[in-house]
Amino acid sequence: MDIFDPAGKSIFEPSHKTKKKYLLFLYTLSNEHEEKIRAMEKAIQKTLKDYILVRFEDPREGLKALILKNIEIVIIDSSLFNNTSISIDYALECKKRKKCPILFVAKDPQKLIQEYREKLFMYEESDNYFSEPLDIDEFTKKLQQVGSSAGRSAKRFAINIPLKLYRLNNNTQYSVTLTDLSLVGFGLILNHEDIFSQHEQIQIKIPLSIFKIFHAQYGEFLPLSAKLRRLSINGDNLGFSIEHITPMQIEVLCEILSVLNYKAKLSKFSEKPKEMAGIKKMTSSDLT
Repeated sequence: MDIFDPAGKSIFEPSHKTKKKYLLFLYTLSNEHEEKIRAMEKAIQKTLKDYILVRFEDPREGLKALILKNIEIVIIDSSLFNNTSISIDYALECKKRKKCPILFVAKDPQKLIQEYREKLFMYEESDNYFSEPLDIDEFTKKLQQVGSSAGRSAKRFAINIPLKLYRLNNNTQYSVTLTDLSLVGFGLILNHEDIFSQHEQIQIKIPLSIFKIFHAQYGEFLPLSAKLRRLSINGDNLGFSIEHITPMQIEVLCEILSVLNYKAKLSKFSEKPKEMAGIKKMTSSDLT
């Protein structure tokens, strides 16, 4: 007897075989760091038994592995470069090859946070760091969290823009609202009653003029192809993953997200005076 999944494929087909998961651990082994590195390796192997540990001391080999292997977690130890800025630049190169969670071990956490916010702010929902001297219990706990949850591979930015969706299976155009956007996907609200199906492919065009961007290649609209990954029970809220994106599209998308990030920061700053005013008012009334 054959058993089928929701998509109608037999679960006994080769495609249903469990894909091997890898954890990429990057460091430089020396007398100074050996005890810490060995303790981390032991914790990784004990905590994430479903993962195959891949170790490299050569950063170039690490970048190759991200393309060739199904790397799902990357750990960059401070010993790899002994330079926070280079570690962040390297992490950015890693993200270009595979958008998976990156865990940093940092000698200077404040500098790491500062550099990260400047260059990798779009990924902050999935990444994390540990301070030195390393607390193995904390390291183990965060490994469990990363290994047990799918997590987001990129930060989502809230947005509210009406645009057109093109349904590729029947060439139909719909009016929708873009509700959130990230480097790897976006959310939409449908303004009609049609039902979409899982894995359906669509295309949207994001108006660039809203962000004061004009691109020589794309003009006033950034086209993005996507596949339906999440569908609410009422069928109105849809979550898509961006597919077949080119380096040029990534460049424009990063410009858009930079604008959204800047606006989000301004919004936070504008809320602080209101909060302080509320505190002062409450304090004065309490005293009378």
